[in-house]
Amino acid sequence: MADKEKVYSRYVRKAEASERIADWSRMLDGMASAEGKPEVLDDTLVLDLSYANFAGLTAAGLLAEAGAEVIKVEPPGGDPSRVVTPFGAHRQGTGLGYLIESRNKRHVLLDFEQETDREKLKKLMARADIVIETYAPGELDAIGLGYRQLRELNPGLIYVAITPYGHTGEQARTHGHIPWSDLTSQAESGLAAILGDLPDAPEPQNWPTRAGFHAAGYAVAVEAVAGALAALFFKRLSGKGQMIDVAAADAYSSCVGFPPTIGHLWKRARPRYGTLDYGLCPYGFFKCKDGYVAIACFRDQDFRAALKILNKWNLEEEWRYLIDRITDNVDKVRELNEDIEKAVRNFTYDEIFSKFSKYSIQAAGSKWRGGGMPVTTKMLSPSEVLKVDHWQKRRTFVEIEASNFGVLTLPLAGNMSETPLRVKWVKAALGEDNDYVFEKYLKG
Repeated sequence: MADKEKVYSRYVRKAEASERIADWSRMLDGMASAEGKPEVLDDTLVLDLSYANFAGLTAAGLLAEAGAEVIKVEPPGGDPSRVVTPFGAHRQGTGLGYLIESRNKRHVLLDFEQETDREKLKKLMARADIVIETYAPGELDAIGLGYRQLRELNPGLIYVAITPYGHTGEQARTHGHIPWSDLTSQAESGLAAILGDLPDAPEPQNWPTRAGFHAAGYAVAVEAVAGALAALFFKRLSGKGQMIDVAAADAYSSCVGFPPTIGHLWKRARPRYGTLDYGLCPYGFFKCKDGYVAIACFRDQDFRAALKILNKWNLEEEWRYLIDRITDNVDKVRELNEDIEKAVRNFTYDEIFSKFSKYSIQAAGSKWRGGGMPVTTKMLSPSEVLKVDHWQKRRTFVEIEASNFGVLTLPLAGNMSETPLRVKWVKAALGEDNDYVFEKYLKG
């Protein structure tokens, strides 16, 4: 090992290698700062007409992080999303979720029932690059503000419509008036049916469950943004806009493509598996002495390495190959999982991490160990994640003084070296940017 380190040391001491490493380090350090760097969407005007819909709010917020001028349009009384908040925690009467999704946005108040305000909105739409709306199919069209009318006024408009069932098809016609909810999107996508403990677990543990807080909303937002950006690229090539019809259940269905494939192969539906996995093991959450640990073994050599580390080598003969562990026999999978659980209970997380790390380092330099590298990490609560120094240095979370709301901590995922995402402000007073927006876009 010492000889290998000396060889490596001689290599990095070479002038060209040292300079390349230094350049790479400087670039990575520079990614932590947005100062002096452009915003990729700083020439893009977005109208956020989402209403009682966090998927729309989030989609507009993601575009705002990339530098777009996003104008949030609300009716008298404000967007009902303002009152949705965990544990009833509000700031100045505004929910925390709404505040987070108000990053970098301008807020205007317009009454769609007033002709003068409809004309103002139409003029804004005539100048917009992207409109995001979440009203029932045909609702804006009925007042002359749907895509059918706007494409005549603004041929380059990218019109993103987010609804539970889309704007076409039977369910869009019969159920289009039903408000969006994250829960119904999860239920109708097929995902909820396969989330939860084993079907033979005691009630209510065996009931289907949902995935996280607004998980479907984020999936829908990502699809909406991806569509908008692709359409924006096409517009810059051709000058043509288009409508993007996003159905919430459709968007989330794309997250559950693998289980139906397995069901087709087995000729029966894939059941809820809880923390089990029908292709990999260990691959799940296991209770250790001081909490829970995630263990993932992707390859046969990773699986065998985990057995050695956990002193369970006696299982190797029966479960040696991946094909042995891919099975529709839940009882067999559960038997293997329980053996792993019993072994994990004997250690603290730090002990498990140390054992796995030591073995992986040795395996990387030894042809006899077969390169097995099982992955492990500690299950953290959201409050614990905020304290992890690694995420702080990566600017995954940023603190910002929000106008009239105090200091907020917001997520900011995705580092970009040339056009970094950023949060410039958070403000959410109803109609506070009317004068700014109307002066900038409606005069002259």
